Amino acid sequence: MSLSSHIRIIIAAVMTATAFLALECTTPAATPAKQPDAGIAAPLDSVFDSIFTGKANPGATIVIMKDDSIVYSRSFGMARLDKPAPMTDSTLLNVASASKTFTAVGLMKLVADNKVSLDEPLSTFFPDYNREVFSRVTLRHVLSHTSGLPDLRPRTNDQWKEYIKEYPSSFAQAPDYRLYGREEELARFFSTVDSLRFTPGTHFEYNDAPYLLIPQIIERITGESFESWMKTNIFAPAGLTETSYYDPTKHSSRMAHAYAPARGEKKRGVFRSKDGAWDEFDYGEAEFFLTRADNGIFTTPREFMKWVSALYNGRVIPRQYVDSANTRQIDTNVRNVGYGLGLFLEEAPSKPLKPFHSTSNGGFGVFEGGYPDYNIFYLIFANRPDWNRLETATKVDSVLLAKGWIPSTDK
Repeated sequence: MSLSSHIRIIIAAVMTATAFLALECTTPAATPAKQPDAGIAAPLDSVFDSIFTGKANPGATIVIMKDDSIVYSRSFGMARLDKPAPMTDSTLLNVASASKTFTAVGLMKLVADNKVSLDEPLSTFFPDYNREVFSRVTLRHVLSHTSGLPDLRPRTNDQWKEYIKEYPSSFAQAPDYRLYGREEELARFFSTVDSLRFTPGTHFEYNDAPYLLIPQIIERITGESFESWMKTNIFAPAGLTETSYYDPTKHSSRMAHAYAPARGEKKRGVFRSKDGAWDEFDYGEAEFFLTRADNGIFTTPREFMKWVSALYNGRVIPRQYVDSANTRQIDTNVRNVGYGLGLFLEEAPSKPLKPFHSTSNGGFGVFEGGYPDYNIFYLIFANRPDWNRLETATKVDSVLLAKGWIPSTDK
């Protein structure tokens, strides 16, 4: 690690000590009231008992909310294996690309407040970048993964050596860059981008890199730091007290580690479980784990449901802007699945609209989604990746259909 990285981490640790103590001492946030499960528990238990096996393995928490009440909540396995702690609905987990919903809502808040338009070109905010390219790409294109912008972030040491010949960097090594770089550092390559992969708005290409521009845009519009503005304007209206962006200088006893099935020889410096079955796979092992706009949020399952309730009840941004985010902007390469503004949209002939994320970051695996027209939402937050997210969600949907909580529109 470079000397400059050490200095930054030490300074950050001092600055965040007070915030960390506040997080540790915070009383868990109020959550939607729990109601009887009305017979839904047994079929759901049957689904998850067969997936998240082994009490000593990494696990998961599943929560289902109907009409703003929790009707199912169950946890499996362990939140961490180095200092064994069970998974609960108050465990802090990374929500991976579900972080994009928070980012999109932040930008939509500025749209609702008439501070910016979704059809504003990126050249407005980055006048020093190639105008021919960035005048063609709008905020809407970025949120919907239709920008055509490339991802030129280096991932290997050799790529890094070539990269720093062209782009100034405060880092000396690729590992430092991937682990400690924030959006400003990781998005430097955009300053010399002179072509697009395709005409903006014509194709869907899932690409995290353009999202790294959004925190900078929010800062330029508001004059505030991204995290401070998000905390005041997005987290606070939703009543979120346990939600934050990952910071390697903060440590909470309730924060989960993520794991992947162990393969081959143990890697130096990487934790392997006593039974040899699991290797830690999160910060320090996974690329670009620190970026906030696309992957950076940690929260608890119960607080995420609090977020969903606040969002769909219009307490964060007006409901019409939530509906706009849930409007298809582009088709994807998955049948019956499009993309809105910060999330996928399933519009199957036999089911109502389902906005969702099916995502992973390191060993964290996440499925969250639901049916806004019927006020039913669910999440599966896991610290292990060895399960099929879409297949598992389909099984949950089958239970909801059988219960009659969502209708089948089959003719």
